[in-house]
Amino acid sequence: MGHLNLPSSKRSYRQWRLLDLVSAAFFGAVFVFFLLIFTPLGDSLAASGRQTLVLSSSGDPRQRQKLVALVETGQKMTIDACPEAAVDHMPCEDPRRNSQLSREMNFYRERQCPMSEETPLCLIPPPYGYRISVQWPDSLHKASNCTDFTN
Repeated sequence: MGHLNLPSSKRSYRQWRLLDLVSAAFFGAVFVFFLLIFTPLGDSLAASGRQTLVLSSSGDPRQRQKLVALVETGQKMTIDACPEAAVDHMPCEDPRRNSQLSREMNFYRERQCPMSEETPLCLIPPPYGYRISVQWPDSLHKASNCTDFTN
């Protein structure tokens, strides 16, 4: 009822073979996608990509060492400001770094500070609205005058 049975000579085998290949390629791509997402194989690939990105964005290591040596010797050196997006930068609380750590013993909850080679060589801007309330020598006297520990 409404079904059309064509004789075998009328069916195009070439069309079915092409459709089968396209379907197999699609399901294969979906399988590889889920394999990379839900297995440790994808984690190692992502970690190597992140490491490459970190190394490429940090610049030339010799330039970094030269700049660090100049700063440590006390010579005046201008250091560029970091981009505005770095206002919330917390190097020891990096979620990308923590995602690579073992969840078995909650290592991802511990502070994992980056190596000195991985830290940015720029001045991180203060958050919007930040101001230094009282400078150091005065703050000691103001804090001691404001608190009364005799109660």
